[in-house]
Amino acid sequence: MNFAAFILSTGRCGTQWLATALAEAYPDRLAVEHEPLHAGYEARKVLQHTAVANDAPRLPPEVVGHMEAIEARLATHTYIECGHPSWSTIPCLAERFSGRVKVIHLVRHPVPTSWSWLTLRAFQPPLLPHIAPRTLLTPFDDGIRFAEYRARWETLAPFEKCLYYWSEVNAFALALQPRLGAPWLRLRYEDLFHGDGLQRLLEFLQLPPLESILHRRGDVIDDNPSVLADREDWRIIRDHPRAVAIAQQIGYDVDAVDEIALDRRYSSVYAGPPR
Repeated sequence: MNFAAFILSTGRCGTQWLATALAEAYPDRLAVEHEPLHAGYEARKVLQHTAVANDAPRLPPEVVGHMEAIEARLATHTYIECGHPSWSTIPCLAERFSGRVKVIHLVRHPVPTSWSWLTLRAFQPPLLPHIAPRTLLTPFDDGIRFAEYRARWETLAPFEKCLYYWSEVNAFALALQPRLGAPWLRLRYEDLFHGDGLQRLLEFLQLPPLESILHRRGDVIDDNPSVLADREDWRIIRDHPRAVAIAQQIGYDVDAVDEIALDRRYSSVYAGPPR
């Protein structure tokens, strides 16, 4: 029986690579999409309903139509949706496709995730006046968990606001898993590309481990390969106990940061070995 699988993530976790690799390796078995609705999921609005169990969802019409399109595709293929905008809608998607749904909670260390979002100007003024600010979430949105951030929100650096977003999304996922009642896989970005994560994912999706996809893990697929103009002090994460606690819960040491790799990928000026 075909099923629908959805990735729940903060974004900047390798979903572009995953969508491309899966689509190319299994074209006869899978219908794969990467962020098909983009902002159309209206994650911040939907959160106010899905964060509370049994609250009646009020989904945007675009999401309702998307569910109908997924249903049609399930007649011939397993459907895989990669990306981050659907994160707060996952409970509604799981209910709609109950008995035919799987969830992949894709996680990544909070520091490179936040640096990566900063390269896309998250929580920063847009470069052009006609571009809307990339405000992923705020502690003033309905349905959030960490309201204590409200008192100091305006004083936080963009990096700290990215950490807040990372904490909220992963806290949402951790609370959702035990009440969802659907097959669930927590997958680390680091293991997907450098460990046994890809093999575990393919097993979860009931796919054979083809050499064509296993050999692609060294490829970089990113439509937004930007860098930071200024080097961020990532150690400020220690001032955010929520982020530290959630990181530990999903298997990360917040101090275990490869600064050289971080600089090479995201800093416009390579700063040399860590001091």
